[in-house]
Amino acid sequence: MTIRVRGTNGAARNKTGFATLAVSLLLAGCVAVSPPPNIQPQAANAVSTSPQDWYVYYSAGMPPHPLADSEGIWSFEFPQIAAGHVNYIQTPFRSTTRLQDVTVVFRVESGAPLYTVLDPGDISPATLHIFVEQQGDDLSDPNGRWWAQTGGYDLGSKDNETITIEVPFTPNDWSNVFGQSDATNFSNALTNIGWIGITFGGQYFWGHGVALASGSSKFTLIDMRID
Repeated sequence: MTIRVRGTNGAARNKTGFATLAVSLLLAGCVAVSPPPNIQPQAANAVSTSPQDWYVYYSAGMPPHPLADSEGIWSFEFPQIAAGHVNYIQTPFRSTTRLQDVTVVFRVESGAPLYTVLDPGDISPATLHIFVEQQGDDLSDPNGRWWAQTGGYDLGSKDNETITIEVPFTPNDWSNVFGQSDATNFSNALTNIGWIGITFGGQYFWGHGVALASGSSKFTLIDMRID
């Protein structure tokens, strides 16, 4: 079964408008982290299908890259909370054309999972969200990263089914680090896009990390494309 979710021009903004502010706090001062390196993609206008081109950042107890998977592009097992957490998984991307939309197809295979959000100020259910990052982002510019407000998924809600999320690159569907939608800055970011990927967190802090308190869960990225 396929669950298809489409962007709705900012319909989710009121629910999660300030969520990305905390991502900025995590990445710009509360925890010592470094910006992603300036890595160029293998080809322009294409999301890589090589797991080695995807990078696991700001996480613990995770490999540096997700694993190859015969049922998709790559996969990973959510770590138990005592062993680690997953926050960001992203790949270099460069565009030479006008971007229209992003589509992500994935599956979460789980057995009695109890997902835990890492930030004590966050609330369940745990989530994943699509995000893009500008080339050369220093993690302090509020317009360096943008999240798809309508491109989220609550972990556990439709596990063991194939999920398709489609989000247009329209400004009202995306918010920056401060949870703000800004047509001019978003357009500028798209012309300088350097990364695209998925972040994991809770309802408020979309990149602060997710782990398992019990049970098992495997995330498989089946397809990701930008048109």
